Amino acid sequence: MPVFFPFRALRPTKENVTKFSAKTSDFQNQEEVMADMKSNTESYYHVTKQNLLSPLKKPIEHFFTIGARFINQKTESGDLVREKVPCFYVYRQIDHVTGRTYTGIIGLVDVLDLENNLIKKHELTKVVREEYLYKQLHFTEVLGEPVLMGYQHTTEIDEIIAKTTLKSPEYDFKTIDNKEHIVWLINTSVDLEYVTEKFSELPAFYIADGHHRCASTIRNYERNPEPSNRFFMVFLLDENQFHIESFHRLLHGLKPEELDNLKEKVSQYFEVEDYKKNELFKPEKHSQFGLLTRDLSLKLSLRKEPKTINPEAHLDVSILEKKFFIPIMDIHHPRTDHRLSYIASSQDFKPVKKLLANRKIDMVISNFPISFEEVKQVADANRTMPPKSTYIEPKLRGGMVIQKF
Repeated sequence: MPVFFPFRALRPTKENVTKFSAKTSDFQNQEEVMADMKSNTESYYHVTKQNLLSPLKKPIEHFFTIGARFINQKTESGDLVREKVPCFYVYRQIDHVTGRTYTGIIGLVDVLDLENNLIKKHELTKVVREEYLYKQLHFTEVLGEPVLMGYQHTTEIDEIIAKTTLKSPEYDFKTIDNKEHIVWLINTSVDLEYVTEKFSELPAFYIADGHHRCASTIRNYERNPEPSNRFFMVFLLDENQFHIESFHRLLHGLKPEELDNLKEKVSQYFEVEDYKKNELFKPEKHSQFGLLTRDLSLKLSLRKEPKTINPEAHLDVSILEKKFFIPIMDIHHPRTDHRLSYIASSQDFKPVKKLLANRKIDMVISNFPISFEEVKQVADANRTMPPKSTYIEPKLRGGMVIQKF
């Protein structure tokens, strides 16, 4: 059974948490990150993103060392405070745009549980990204963004969370993206033991988001096998709370002949219907897809085929690879093919339509979202999903609760 431990977090004071915390450093909009760093000299981005503001071409280790100094300065000034006793942290995120609420617990898990398959994964990772995050962890000596993991619904854990959230929170603040962040502490010995015990009764935890951060913690422990490096911070969320969207596949750099007779080509594998002109069909169930080019808008429905025992073969993203990308578009390696990029289906689609009209991209493909049950089935079978199979929410806040190594 996987272990789950409390720890002494390093945290910003109540007065500083709004300024210090930041969107996850996986956030891809670098212009927004740079603007935040220039306007806010207190942000956690100054730990992880120092290189963005520097004209100097220096090894990334140099910038992470500056990030470590930033943490130390904030600790010495009292803007960051180390917890006096180990705690679990109940974290609630309320998205006031969508109305969705997520409530779970932050604590530490064991690197060895990753290796022993008690913490299960469903994605392959890139060595370059693993190494980058290892260096970030090693040189800054902090982990300020918990890995998002799921656990099976448990009434006893619901009850301890409900009991904790009746108390006054440690943090309760809103951010510019219309999200509210609330944190409560679990710090009595009785409650700490109870939480640890109840999570130890579960068969496994499942990585939802943060596979590369997990891989980097393994790398850190293998290279620096100190006892404190064996554990890393996660946010455990009841699997029923996840909200999962799909990714749209964007194709660009296509030759004119690759777009010729497209309807005829896809009809080998799909039932094809015309859809609203210049609109992308949003699938309503599994085995449905939308296809949009400058000239075509199609609704595709997979023709029936025999099922296999391989759980990832049933995924719509796998069907796309097998029935469309490989035989029709000659894309055999979606992880590396330069013609393929992605955008979360929850994002504003207007910029994508503009890219299509301006010939920056040539095609958009949509698919139905994967469920977390499907994620678990793939992970339990020790299989992996195609790239960008899931866009999972919540997206966590960096620098709010920090693990100090």
